[in-house]
Amino acid sequence: MAQKWTFETLAQCDKATLENILLTGTPPDIEKLNGFIYCGWNHEPIGKISGEKFKKGFYKRNGANYGYNETVIQDHQKYLGQWEVGLHRVRPNQLGYFRTSYVKDEPYHKLYQPYLHLAHFNYDIPLHKFTLSFFKVIRDFVVLPNEGDHSLMLCKAYLTFGENLNLFYCYFLLGHPKEIQYLPW
Repeated sequence: MAQKWTFETLAQCDKATLENILLTGTPPDIEKLNGFIYCGWNHEPIGKISGEKFKKGFYKRNGANYGYNETVIQDHQKYLGQWEVGLHRVRPNQLGYFRTSYVKDEPYHKLYQPYLHLAHFNYDIPLHKFTLSFFKVIRDFVVLPNEGDHSLMLCKAYLTFGENLNLFYCYFLLGHPKEIQYLPW
């Protein structure tokens, strides 16, 4: 019987185990993500640069699937504790927009080849203001650690600078989904 992963057990895995889950797992149904926001946690220490904790929400607009990030107050409790949203005036601080799709449906890129069976978050979309255009280099590969269970996702983030320069950033987890209260503008 396959192991049933939780947010906590997945957070304690080594990189080799996380990569194996990515290579052998199944993608989420991206339509089932719409309307929900997930708590996120960056697995690697480098993730602290962008914030160890964050949230990702998913929605559909004009027939296309998108997502966004919300900043979270860092409580320094790693994958435990709270995910209290950072507010901008009276709304959550939303930034880092991306298109959700399947890797196999994206234009060819050498980096994508081992992950053609997964879902994909592509930040190279025109929703970013100039001051946040650095988001456009991010590409995330997404798997369900427990097949068919959309309450937990494992993701692998890269920074892409063309076909031949792709830098691994970190693995991250998405879990504890709730219905979205504030859709992006």
